[in-house]
Amino acid sequence: MADLILTGASRGIGHALALALAERREDRLVLVARDRARLDELVTAVEQKGGRATAVPGDLSSVAEARALGQRLAEAVTPGATLIHNAGLWPTKRVLTADGLETAFVVNHLAPLVMQQALLDAGRLRRIMVVSAGLIVKGLFDSNRTPTGDDFSGIRTYCTTKLCFALAMRDLAAARPELDVVILHPGVVRTDLGARTGLLGWLLSLVKRGWEAPEVCAARLARILSRERWSPPGEARWLIEENEQPWPAVAENEATRRAVRDTTARLLASA
Repeated sequence: MADLILTGASRGIGHALALALAERREDRLVLVARDRARLDELVTAVEQKGGRATAVPGDLSSVAEARALGQRLAEAVTPGATLIHNAGLWPTKRVLTADGLETAFVVNHLAPLVMQQALLDAGRLRRIMVVSAGLIVKGLFDSNRTPTGDDFSGIRTYCTTKLCFALAMRDLAAARPELDVVILHPGVVRTDLGARTGLLGWLLSLVKRGWEAPEVCAARLARILSRERWSPPGEARWLIEENEQPWPAVAENEATRRAVRDTTARLLASA
């Protein structure tokens, strides 16, 4: 038996992926989200399809909560687990956490790193999949402004925070060659991520009608999960849907990589 940890499991891609994986009886799904009631409903749905699942509620909107979640997961899973980083936030306005950090920077970048550290320290992980976004190509990191959202944008903040996490995970793959790490753009999927109100929200809902259903994306991710290996030791490959692609230029920029690395280390050291 292998444990498969899935964050952001209560809705969208995560919910669809949990159901798609329900018939993989050799795995146990460890489902993570904030809403305990929705998680419990999903556990029941997985079990009705013949799968095995357990719920571990947790919140990635603060570093402290993420650390506590990581410790609970480390106690709940066995060595050889796969972690799927699927939770994410596309903010519509600048909101700061209690620590004075921009919320998407925490949810999309710092908190997942903190959460997974407990699993790494306990020797629980073998594979890590990051559900990222092709929009990382639009990321623009500013070490002085991005962490606090002083450069907040309704579009670019999502791109930048997703870029930060992708770069951090490339560093992790290089430092931990025993891990198999992949980072991917899952497709253009019809979820409530980035939902807006008013006229813009109405127009976006019309556009989304042409996007693929979460179930289509989930089937794709399930196929990728079935691969024997994703990346060579010491590397994290970049996939667009199911196809390997060169890393975007912004993800190869050494100044950006160093700035993200140094800023992340400084913030985590004081967290």
